[in-house]
Amino acid sequence: MTKNLITQLKELLAGAGKEKNTSKIHPDSKLLADLGIDSFSGIELIYNIEQAFGINIDEKMFHPAVSVVDLINYLDAQKPALNNEPSAKNQRAEFSDSLFVDKVVFEKLKFNPYYQPINSGLSKKIKINNKEMFNFGSNDYLGLSQNKTLKSAAIKAIKKYGLSMCATPIVLGSTDLNLSLEKKLASFLRQDAAIVYPSGYQANLGIFQAFAKETDIIIADKDIHSSLINSCLLSKAKLIFFAHNDMANLEKILKDSQNLRMRFIVIEGLYSTDGTIADLDKIIALGKTYKAGIIVDDSHGIGVLGKSGRGILEYYRGFNDIMLITGSLGKACGTFGGFIAGKNKIIEYLRYNSSQYLYSTALPAHIAAATTASLDLIRKSAKARRRIFNLKNTLYAALQNMNYKLTPSQAPLFSILFPDTYSTLRFSKLLFSNKIYAIPFVPPSVPHDSPRIRLSVSTYLNNNDIKKSVTIFKKIRNEYPR
Repeated sequence: MTKNLITQLKELLAGAGKEKNTSKIHPDSKLLADLGIDSFSGIELIYNIEQAFGINIDEKMFHPAVSVVDLINYLDAQKPALNNEPSAKNQRAEFSDSLFVDKVVFEKLKFNPYYQPINSGLSKKIKINNKEMFNFGSNDYLGLSQNKTLKSAAIKAIKKYGLSMCATPIVLGSTDLNLSLEKKLASFLRQDAAIVYPSGYQANLGIFQAFAKETDIIIADKDIHSSLINSCLLSKAKLIFFAHNDMANLEKILKDSQNLRMRFIVIEGLYSTDGTIADLDKIIALGKTYKAGIIVDDSHGIGVLGKSGRGILEYYRGFNDIMLITGSLGKACGTFGGFIAGKNKIIEYLRYNSSQYLYSTALPAHIAAATTASLDLIRKSAKARRRIFNLKNTLYAALQNMNYKLTPSQAPLFSILFPDTYSTLRFSKLLFSNKIYAIPFVPPSVPHDSPRIRLSVSTYLNNNDIKKSVTIFKKIRNEYPR
């Protein structure tokens, strides 16, 4: 998209939203959160863009999670209309130039925290570029990725089944270990049935594309994971967001949408960069009142929440009150893969209609074996759960006393908040140089006004490790932007 067209687009965005200064409209600015463009002003904006550029726009492009760069990319896809249909040769020449990754901040700081080479397995310390540092980056909350029982189960399965079935489940079938894992997951989560995917991302993508129709609406917490947002966008249903854990906002949307066929409420059990927990009891009550199905992604809650680690459903005793629960096996379970669990009829429908399941190579049998073993260990890990909560509380209180701005966490993960991307990455570099490995989240992964560094606490750490880490945070406190 040319500079002139981007300038024109910014002027249209400024005209529709609350941010009138076009210099403050950035590629990662969110339409609602940053520019104040809601569903009503979005209708006017669609009309104005269509008139200005002479194209037709899908209304789904104007949900609150869309950023300016998403809109630019969408308009770029209309290049023949926008650029008087340049020749295919010119378009091919422009293609590589259009693929741009903004690394200006990395170059300025001489530091890039992403895609660092790891030279060790997970433990209290992790080797990054052959440098040992405290591990606050992994979601292996219970340390099961290094558990001997899980490793033995995987090795035994490899000896029998090899590394892969090298085919999709519908083409070749599923190993008995994969089927056993599905039954185990369903039992563990007290659901009728479960289906296992190669990743949690694919599991989430597989939901709405399979069964949501034009006559449906998806009502999602604005802080849900990008995999869920993409799942919603792949469907034909209308998508609308409610403010994070805001029950009044959710109820208003439910009241206003009673004429539609189906309403799906989409939430996470434990939100992955804040550490906040969904108000599931209140959401269940609203779901019953307004006859809406509840879909929960509990990737970070399973293994962490509940007396026996069954996650948000156990925490709120909501096993019988949801439509579907999804999750990643690459967090507390210590392996990888993803799943969807729920009523028999829905799971059976997904087995034959979810593209992400139908056309993906099956989860390897040795991963299924290790994950089945991990579910038994999770049930018995109440002591480990108490320990990681205590360690997190100690670290959280210490950083709070130093006046770090923290997310209001209810779990063994939380984030330190920053005013902008540069200060976030600069502080990440400081942590890295002081041998603390923690992950920075910057826009568009998080809202433009709240970049952050996430700290995840696991059983690999002990009180002495937390004490040493607190000392480091105290040492570099003056470098934290006030």
